Amino acid sequence: MSNEYLHLLRDFELQQVLGSLPSPQDEGTGPRVLDIGAGTGRQAALLKARGYAVVAVDLASSAYAAERVFPVIEYDGVHIPLDDASVNVVFSSNVLEHVEHLDALLAETRRILMEGGLAVHILPTPSWRIWTSLAHFPWLISRSFSLVFGGPISSAQGKVSAGSGAVGRGAGKLKRLAASLWPARHGERGNAFTEVRYFSERWWRKAFVDCGFNVVETRPAGLFYTGAMLLAGRLSLGMRRRLATFLGSSCRIYILSAAPPEGGLPDSHGPGDQTY
Repeated sequence: MSNEYLHLLRDFELQQVLGSLPSPQDEGTGPRVLDIGAGTGRQAALLKARGYAVVAVDLASSAYAAERVFPVIEYDGVHIPLDDASVNVVFSSNVLEHVEHLDALLAETRRILMEGGLAVHILPTPSWRIWTSLAHFPWLISRSFSLVFGGPISSAQGKVSAGSGAVGRGAGKLKRLAASLWPARHGERGNAFTEVRYFSERWWRKAFVDCGFNVVETRPAGLFYTGAMLLAGRLSLGMRRRLATFLGSSCRIYILSAAPPEGGLPDSHGPGDQTY
């Protein structure tokens, strides 16, 4: 999957959350937004263009570090280099499933949120996991031609498989192909099969509530795609929106509040209590 087409998907998903963010007109300099795992910084740049004051952080080892289009502060993946109660919104897009020390990072996001602030996270769904696993095998067939043409063999999730070496070395290509025979785990927990559970709304609701957040709302992002992206740009966004209605949305949007609801602890049930 090319970065260009991935940008189209992420731009669409960002559009779906804008209505949940505080309006840039509410404050003179715009609400302050932290973009966690900002990658190239494209979404951070789009938010800034809309009037938000944006701070972006990511790992120094990010695969997108060489392609950044927005200033990104490098951090250790846990300790956010911002003051307490210093941002209005914490935002992440397809990031939290890759975080090993999830509780620690969520505690940090709660620390830096202002009173009444929101955390908005876009995360893959079980639908994405199931269809990505099913698409792995036709993807594998298409990638097998790399043995003949000398192209790189990457995983169906878009990451280079373990053991990749110099292009053109037959043994190395065979090793890379063998390493790709079975669908790979995408995130930090479980495997390609158990990720169906770890990507469920039920699992994420519990994770957020256990870390002191109130789940204000969840809703599907409304696009269907897989990690294999066999058809990529051959399917329009309009077609992918229609496919999402019966194949399931590939991502889900979680809107969280750091403050518990009045009169008690965060509620683990709320609008959109449906898993994909």
